[in-house]
Amino acid sequence: MKRRIFICLATMIFMMNFLNIYCLADGGEDSVYALKGQDTLSVSASSYVILETSTNTFLAGQGSYEEFPASHFTKLMTLTLVCEKIDEGKLSLDDTVTVSEYANSQQGTQIWLDKGEKITVSELIKAVTIGNANDACVALSETVDKKISDFVERMNKRAAELQMINTVYVDCTGVSNDNITTAHDTALLASELLKHEYLAEYLTAWRDFVGEKQSEVVNQNTLVKSYDGITGLKACISSTGVNMTSVSAKRGEMSVVCVAIGSESSEQRAADGENMLDYAFSQFQIYEPEIDKALLDDIKIVHGEDESVKVSLYKPLRLVIKRGTSPELDVTATREQSVTAPKKKGDKVGSVTVTNGEKTVFSTDIVLCDDAEKITVSKAFFKLIYSLIGEI
Repeated sequence: MKRRIFICLATMIFMMNFLNIYCLADGGEDSVYALKGQDTLSVSASSYVILETSTNTFLAGQGSYEEFPASHFTKLMTLTLVCEKIDEGKLSLDDTVTVSEYANSQQGTQIWLDKGEKITVSELIKAVTIGNANDACVALSETVDKKISDFVERMNKRAAELQMINTVYVDCTGVSNDNITTAHDTALLASELLKHEYLAEYLTAWRDFVGEKQSEVVNQNTLVKSYDGITGLKACISSTGVNMTSVSAKRGEMSVVCVAIGSESSEQRAADGENMLDYAFSQFQIYEPEIDKALLDDIKIVHGEDESVKVSLYKPLRLVIKRGTSPELDVTATREQSVTAPKKKGDKVGSVTVTNGEKTVFSTDIVLCDDAEKITVSKAFFKLIYSLIGEI
């Protein structure tokens, strides 16, 4: 019942915001970038997806909306919420946390924290990112909300905001199989987590020792040892024996997240991650088409308090394309010469479209940067007087 409520809530938020946000491309089998004739992508996993994060473009996928127990991937949301508290200045990496009885009572993967033990937020993050430690995960959650139930509610709210419409959390660790997500949703979450750049040193660490007992933690994402440009993220075997990996890397202007669920073995799990990353970097590139600079000149306002208003592109003119296909793309643009007040910030005054034959591969609006207020009679009168005085 709770799961249905959360799914409905997430769907409602998604629909309400659909017209005002940059909607991501479909990451399933029919992804607009999974073009015929492309080099073969070898993945043993039954469910996978590839996302270019700087443009929020899904490049390829299969079964990416299939639901599965989130397991340790649940911790990616816990880390996201902790990092957001740090960014807000309400928490610091150097803050000391006193371990609670509940954190001490956690089973499964752990660093054997004792009740009353004091440990820094930084050490706890290290234990979660590298070692998937459940006790450290609970200790972190309790630094954000005293009640774990409140923290779980926060997790589901954030998932809805990120449009993870097939994800539901019931705990902060992933211990329960009732934590549900998809490869698609995990890619969205991973992309959000990677915005916290200071996490890179944690997410890419191979081995370390944490806590008073100096418990050893070893990263199951073996690509952190060898892959060029690796930036994270998390690999594991779920309690039901399913191999799961979420890996990310950056090369040049491209930043890629790959998620694979159900690889044939832990070795193949790493191979799937590497194959997906290699595929993304070898087959795709960032393309920034040029447009006439005059399109972004200030626009004239008729009957406005101001004579003109600045304009900008609603989203950056930046897209991912198959390597070598830029000559096949055409860029067209339109823009009003003037608009009549009143107008609101964000109102459309033009558009830029990129096409490949008859297929639109990218589009964005040209919008007002500020409100354009209609001039009043009194202001128009004084404006006329000032102009006449200036001519005398």
